[in-house]
Amino acid sequence: MYKPNDITYPLISWYKSNKRDLPWRSDYNDKNSPYFVLVSEFMLQQTTVPTVIRYFEKFICRWPTLFDLSNASENEIIQSWSGLGYYSRATNLLKTSQIIADDFSYKIPDNIEVLKKLPGIGVYMSSSIVSIAYNLPSKAVDTNIQRVLTRYFQLDYSNPRINRKNVENLVEELTLSASPRDVVQALMDLGSSICSVNNPSCNICPIREHCKARSKKNFDFRNNRDLKSLPKRYGNVFVIRNRVGEYLISKRPDKGILAKTYQFPTTDWVDDRNYKKLITNFSKRDMPQIGIVNHRFSHFQLQLKVIEIPFSDYQLLDNYTFQNSDWVALRNIDKLGLSSLMRKVLKLIKD
Repeated sequence: MYKPNDITYPLISWYKSNKRDLPWRSDYNDKNSPYFVLVSEFMLQQTTVPTVIRYFEKFICRWPTLFDLSNASENEIIQSWSGLGYYSRATNLLKTSQIIADDFSYKIPDNIEVLKKLPGIGVYMSSSIVSIAYNLPSKAVDTNIQRVLTRYFQLDYSNPRINRKNVENLVEELTLSASPRDVVQALMDLGSSICSVNNPSCNICPIREHCKARSKKNFDFRNNRDLKSLPKRYGNVFVIRNRVGEYLISKRPDKGILAKTYQFPTTDWVDDRNYKKLITNFSKRDMPQIGIVNHRFSHFQLQLKVIEIPFSDYQLLDNYTFQNSDWVALRNIDKLGLSSLMRKVLKLIKD
C-alpha cells in the first residue's frame, strides 16, 4: 500500500546531499528569495537550466530586487532577454512585478489563486512559487516530476491531461506530508539527473524500492510530441541603410512570435511552396544577398535570406514590411531589444 513517507523520506535525504547548486536556491530566509524564485520560474519556461543560469545571474545583477525590476523599461527587459526566446515571458514578468509593486507593496503573494491572476503565471508556476519560495503545499508538476511519478506508480499516460491531474494530486499528498520546498525540488532534480527520459539510472535512485516501473521494467514515458523533423519556413530580411549610415529597424507586433522585439524589416515566414511569391516587386531586379541566417524555434526551423536593399529602392517593397519603423545608427542597434535571431543578422552586417 502506498505511503507518502516511502517516497518523501529517502527522496529528501538524497536531495540534501545531491541537489543542484542553482543561483535562485539561495537562503530562503533572505527577503529577496521569493523574487529570485519568481524570476527563475519565468525564465525556466521552455528553457533548459544551464541556459537560464547564465541569464539569471546577469538579470539579478542588473535588477537585484523586485523594486528595481518594477522600475525597468520594457525595452531594457527585452534586451536582457535576447537569446532566451519566448519574449512574452519578459514582458509578462515586468507587468507582474509592477502589479506586485502597486497592489502588494512589493511582496510576492503566497496564495496560488492570487498568483494565477498575474500576467504570465499559470497553474504550474503559481504552485511552484508557493512551494519553493514559501514552503507551502501545492500541486506543482513540471515534466520531470510528471515523469518520475508516472513511472513510480506506473500511471496510465494514454491521456496526458488526465495523467497530469493524477500526478498533481499525488504531489499535493506528498507536499502535505513533508517539506513542500524539498519535495518539489527533489523530484525535479531526480527527474533531471537519474530518472531521465532515456536509460534511467535505477541502481542509484533513492526511491527505487517501491517503484513499479523498476519492478515491471517498463519505463515508457512519452511527452506525446511529434517526433518528425520540424517543418521549415523561409523568408527574407532586409538590410536598408540611409545616406547618413543609419539602418531601418522595425518593431514586431505586441502579440505573436518574438512579440515586441526589434528587427530588421522582414517578410512573412512561409513554407517553401509560397516562398517564391514573397517579393514580386523585386522578382526581376538584382538584390544583393549578404548571407543566410538559420534559426530553430520550438515548432519550426527558419531560414532567412539577408538581402541588402539600396536606399533609393526600399520604398518599392510592400508597405507592411516597414510598419513601426525608424532609422537607427549601427552603434545604437545593440541597445535595442533584439531577438537572438536578429542578432545573427546584425553579426552579418558587422562582419
